[in-house]
Amino acid sequence: MPLRRFSPGLKAQFAFGMIFLFVQPDASAADISAQQIGGVIIPQAFSQALQDGMSVPLYIHLAGSQGRQDDQRIGSAFIWLDDGQLRIRKIQLEESEDNASVSEQTRQQLMALANAPFNEALTIPLTDNAQLDLSLRQLLLQLVVKREALGTVLRSRSEDIGQSSVNTLSSNLSYNLGVYNNQLRNGGSNTSSYLSLNNVTALREHHVVLDGSLYGIGSGQQDSELYKAMYERDFAGHRFAGGMLDTWNLQSLGPMTAISAGKIYGLSWGNQASSTIFDSSQSATPVIAFLPAAG
Repeated sequence: MPLRRFSPGLKAQFAFGMIFLFVQPDASAADISAQQIGGVIIPQAFSQALQDGMSVPLYIHLAGSQGRQDDQRIGSAFIWLDDGQLRIRKIQLEESEDNASVSEQTRQQLMALANAPFNEALTIPLTDNAQLDLSLRQLLLQLVVKREALGTVLRSRSEDIGQSSVNTLSSNLSYNLGVYNNQLRNGGSNTSSYLSLNNVTALREHHVVLDGSLYGIGSGQQDSELYKAMYERDFAGHRFAGGMLDTWNLQSLGPMTAISAGKIYGLSWGNQASSTIFDSSQSATPVIAFLPAAG
């Protein structure tokens, strides 16, 4: 079959069309190329989310530590993409007794951050001992600190329970009733009974305590005894008490064998109070310890 010849004009048009079809896809691909920030390729959808702004967790990391298993979350940061530049809009710290604390200088630098830009390595130097490192792959922000940038966490050994939440008069009565019978050898018997009462009446931090007993209820030998009549005010770690106690109730303070049986009237004032709760598991002497981890 004989070959068909093309005219020179048709050859030029065909070649031009081939070049046009080959170049056009490359130009379109360049328009949809993803943005690259800090060595990380950012797709258009994620880039749009960064432009709108997003919140990322803020962790504290001790410089020199391996991995992130000892990191602690201390707050969150709001980052956004501004004309191709990543910035921190603000940082919100979360205070907790179980979290590590930073020094006051580092804290002020963190709170003063407003629209601060990240450099090419996605870091923001704060002080000589602290800097912020952003990981776009894990979407988290690390506060990398040296030992000098950490603060001291003080744990109180005592806690004051504060003012009473009840502003009305209240009362609590506890009682104990007992009846017993004795059978004698000669065939006789003896029955007796007792009723012990303990009443606490309170108005806010003011308490009145009455403690007494009734003996031989219903018999001809009925008797009564008052063991305690006392007013006390326990507030802000100090306790005032005044009234009457018998020697049996004084045994709670210590041995009272030198005091003859009877009733004692007096007043007391001191800091041995129930309004302050002491944690006996903590040391009474301040101890400062540094642990090789953020926690």
